[in-house]
Amino acid sequence: MDGQNKEPILLKSKPAAGVHRGDLVELRPTDLALGGAAVARLDDLVVFVENALPGQTVLAKIFKKKKNFAEARLEKVLTPAPGQVEPRCAHFGHCGGCRWQHFAYGQQLESKQRQVEETLRHLGGFAGLTVQPTLPSPEIYGYRNKMEFSFSPLRWLPFFEKGREDATAEALYLGLHAKGFFDKIIDVESCHLLPPLSSEILQEVRQFAIESGRPAYHARDHRGFWRFLVVRHARKTGELMVNLVASEYDRSLAETFTQRMQARFPQISSLLYSTTQSLSGVAFSEAEYLLAGKSTITENLGSLSFEISSNSFFQTNTLQAERLYDVIIDYAQLRPDETVYDLYCGAGTISLYVSHLAERVVGFESVKAAVDDAHHNAAHNRIGNCSFVWGDLRDALEDTGKTIARYGRPDVLIIDPPRGGMHPKTVAAVLRLAPQRIVHVSCNPATLARDLKLLCAESYRLTKVQPVDMFPHTAHIEVVVLLQRNPSSAQDATV
Repeated sequence: MDGQNKEPILLKSKPAAGVHRGDLVELRPTDLALGGAAVARLDDLVVFVENALPGQTVLAKIFKKKKNFAEARLEKVLTPAPGQVEPRCAHFGHCGGCRWQHFAYGQQLESKQRQVEETLRHLGGFAGLTVQPTLPSPEIYGYRNKMEFSFSPLRWLPFFEKGREDATAEALYLGLHAKGFFDKIIDVESCHLLPPLSSEILQEVRQFAIESGRPAYHARDHRGFWRFLVVRHARKTGELMVNLVASEYDRSLAETFTQRMQARFPQISSLLYSTTQSLSGVAFSEAEYLLAGKSTITENLGSLSFEISSNSFFQTNTLQAERLYDVIIDYAQLRPDETVYDLYCGAGTISLYVSHLAERVVGFESVKAAVDDAHHNAAHNRIGNCSFVWGDLRDALEDTGKTIARYGRPDVLIIDPPRGGMHPKTVAAVLRLAPQRIVHVSCNPATLARDLKLLCAESYRLTKVQPVDMFPHTAHIEVVVLLQRNPSSAQDATV
């Protein structure tokens, strides 16, 4: 343990000024904060403890100290929590993924419900609000239908294994980023969030890359050959896509890779070799070579079928996505004569999912490739009452009268923005559009609370809140809320 020769400094009766960086303190966390850290107090000082749980008594080391709060690193669990369980993953606590795998699932759900309620109250000013119990995921392991693994010549190891790694230039590792590192990789043997076959593919691709003699890409100096491995499993159809991403195309390696993977995994539906010159740490294919099978895989949501390409966005938890979309339908209460605007529509999955209940659905999206996918998905499912608009919402909705004249006034708005929430200009445009009902989906309760405070200042009231657990064992929370227009605001809409 780092600092194990230092006596613990118990500061429970001292003010915040008595706490310093490097102090070892005994804490008893009482809750979990947004982002996943446990919350404890030392008199008037709030301390956020990584990897700790409510109900534990822990020894923690302060590594950051501010005026009103501190951050601490868990050193030792002195007393376990009532809801503490044994984590399944050997890499638990080190990668940036399953931070709550050691917390009983029922208590994870309760914590997420409480976080949503507290965030809406503190940041949005919504007092006395009823937040529904978090909707659990049908699967809590093996639920992800996509994972991006990264190559690196730098391997991350916990301090008790330091000195074991091979520091030669030929080192190559494939796995997930260590928490807090963009360049160091945990050489993952298996990930329990994916179906077991993914782990076999991961190990086979790692061995192939090592035997190729080509170096792993270095995220600091941007040199190297192997970049990413992307595995997609279609949960409903069983189709499987494997995409190996490198910095350049090598025909000989591609042929060898094809033969090896087809012999080892004949169930692969789509085998791809892609290249990218981007410095980004995101596995986006700039050029794509189909090695075997077809260029897309097919997945189903409800009665709809979607073709997924290597760069397509698709909800990561297929079974829970259906339940999320059913909540949206329940809240929207659509009628056959109504017009729906779907803001930040992506590849059109929500637009298409609700289309049979409305007269018309118009999706707005700023990513051209996603709009192209949306048009393709509509045609693929023979849906004719959906249209999709490409453009930044700040511009696409700026002339509200023109938008209404072209697409009709929306009766219902479905809004599913990125983590940063809506731009203030978009919030203003939503208020001018003045739909009767707004179904707002968010993956960030903090920005949701900010946006709802603006929308509910005069024109709308918040009537329903449903947290949905899309990512078990993580701190991520999806929330669906319903806003209904106030009767006094019914006649002041901008045309």
